[in-house]
Amino acid sequence: MFRKILCLAATALLTQTASANVVYTWQQVEHSDNTPAGLFLELTFTDAAVAAKSLTLDVQNRCIYGDCEEQQDSLVSLRYWYAGANGDQYWNLIDYRYRDETQFGMQRLAMALQFEADGYLSGRIMATDGASDFTLQSDGNVFSMLWAHSDQPAGCGNPAYACTGERGQLRSGGPGMMHPLEQPLPEPGSLAILAAGGLAGWLARRRRVSKAI
Repeated sequence: MFRKILCLAATALLTQTASANVVYTWQQVEHSDNTPAGLFLELTFTDAAVAAKSLTLDVQNRCIYGDCEEQQDSLVSLRYWYAGANGDQYWNLIDYRYRDETQFGMQRLAMALQFEADGYLSGRIMATDGASDFTLQSDGNVFSMLWAHSDQPAGCGNPAYACTGERGQLRSGGPGMMHPLEQPLPEPGSLAILAAGGLAGWLARRRRVSKAI
């Protein structure tokens, strides 16, 4: 029984590893005076998407037209905002999650990307949620902000101009940032491992107690 539990825990661990995601995080190269401080951009892809080495995606939320369909399974999430000089703001937040296109909203994502062998992204990214939007284009592995705007008053919400000129790289393995409303939840594989480990420990203690009696 004890060996069976250990096998189940190992299987859960292997399953968790096989379904791992790859996170690409914005790393600033050059700040533009036309852009608020603290640009945060994080894209999470499935490992299968990264292994394919390139991705072309055009997803538009069509729920408003009565056509709520899951349109992709490569991009797990896209999060974008401006934190401001003090790092405590969430201006112009775009928070796309996998299957968001099956819920009412105005999201649209279009991207043509290459996953480089050195862990960098290159290509083009456009995202909007109906209130805020941005477009990035890379030269090699350095992206430039071609356009960013928002209906919100802060961040890139100034109606006189759009934010442009910010330059940076998107690299895998960078540190992510937790959204203020999020709570970290264990992955299903982690839960299985914890449960199996706890049960194994309980059985081991029970066996020791039985032998002592």
